[in-house]
Amino acid sequence: MSVNIHLYLDITKLASAEEADAVGVTVEEVFKEHGIDSWMYVGVFHDPPKVLTSSENGPIIISGFAKWSEQFESDVTRSIRATAPEAHIDVEWGYPDEA
Repeated sequence: MSVNIHLYLDITKLASAEEADAVGVTVEEVFKEHGIDSWMYVGVFHDPPKVLTSSENGPIIISGFAKWSEQFESDVTRSIRATAPEAHIDVEWGYPDEA
């Protein structure tokens, strides 16, 4: 069964503008690996350094969401920590069909 979801991923407490740039690239790579890059907006900010992402072009359609979301959260956390060990990572899911 497929689920429509919105994804918001905020990465804050980055050490520098360069670290924000690197995290932006890392996040885009994870989105591509999971096949959701075309649905996601990635904003990289330098002052203060942070990366904010969202599924802006409508909901993402995911089959097997429970298993997929666990793997996605694990992959994104591991990848970001490899680039920015002190980053604060906030993953938030929205369910537009429940509204």
